Amino acid sequence: MGNLIVGGAVSAGVCNLSSQVSWLSVSGPMTGSKGANLLENKCRSNSWIDIPLKGAASLIGFCPAPEAFLSLKQQSTVDAALQAKYVKAQAVRKQYATKTMCGVSSWGLNTVYAPVMFVVAQMAQYASSQNDGMVEYSSCNVGLSGFSSDPTSSGNYVARINHADATFRNGDGWWGSDRKPVKWLECAL
Repeated sequence: MGNLIVGGAVSAGVCNLSSQVSWLSVSGPMTGSKGANLLENKCRSNSWIDIPLKGAASLIGFCPAPEAFLSLKQQSTVDAALQAKYVKAQAVRKQYATKTMCGVSSWGLNTVYAPVMFVVAQMAQYASSQNDGMVEYSSCNVGLSGFSSDPTSSGNYVARINHADATFRNGDGWWGSDRKPVKWLECAL
């Protein structure tokens, strides 16, 4: 979400980025997320099957869907004005982001968050299995290239982690160089 906020702010002239800024783009939904569309649909639903999910989401402040999340709906599902803002934010991120990390496993590092991210990915019906539970890889990497699964060899890192793992709260995975978000961050700094 922060990637779109910064990209949008710079493209709208609200602020500028100097050449001294290091922008680490982490799991950015640069073309939006079907997860936001899912949240909107479930919060509006009156189907008996959605009532428990809607109730749980209401308890934690996600229903009705907050405007912040509604602004993250999949780019192809929003009006032309918002689509244009997505494109401008993507261009800013492409110009200024120094390093990027994208997750491609909704299960991720086998933590307490794994089942939730996995279920969200299944319910959102992403076009690709390469997603972090909230953001598809194609949304995170749009406009960028040079991704590597080695956290030490490239500025752009593709990792078998989920969206929660990308917050660095779960540390690194025990096996595989493509499961090391903290290592990537250490090398990025």
